[in-house]
Amino acid sequence: MTTAAIKKESHIVEYVLYVWQMEDVARAAKFDVGALRSMFAGQEDEDLEWILELARTMKRERLEETGHADHVQETLTEMALLHDLLMGPMEDPIYVKSFQAAEPLLNELNERKMKGDYSHPVERMLTALYGWLVLRMRKEEVSLETEAAMVAIREMANSLAKGHLKIYSGQS
Repeated sequence: MTTAAIKKESHIVEYVLYVWQMEDVARAAKFDVGALRSMFAGQEDEDLEWILELARTMKRERLEETGHADHVQETLTEMALLHDLLMGPMEDPIYVKSFQAAEPLLNELNERKMKGDYSHPVERMLTALYGWLVLRMRKEEVSLETEAAMVAIREMANSLAKGHLKIYSGQS
């Protein structure tokens, strides 16, 4: 089983963030198969094949510069629908509470960074998490204010992932 498949099965938010990271890796390698093979030398063969297939998919879907593969966009849509279910018809009090704590931070992010793009809260959550992860990977300084905000956003992400497991896998 690939790393991506394991993440998709265990924590849907981690899966999306992982795919986004691998999309950036494919772009950094300029979709060069040799470069990707050398970057992933020592990895399991199935993980190497997975990243190579992702790179081929991105080229086919013309995502050389920006954007996300259709299959990850479908997962994002599924997560947005799950959010709406957990906030409404299948109300999950833990998720509602975690979203309410994160919502002002996500709204602020939308106003400051997305210039009026009224994306779904799940997309804003993922964008915030990915930006934070990139800063940490680059070992750039993250303000105490941002770190504090990320606690609430991570709690929302974890609650959403638990809701995903509950609904799609029957786990609790």
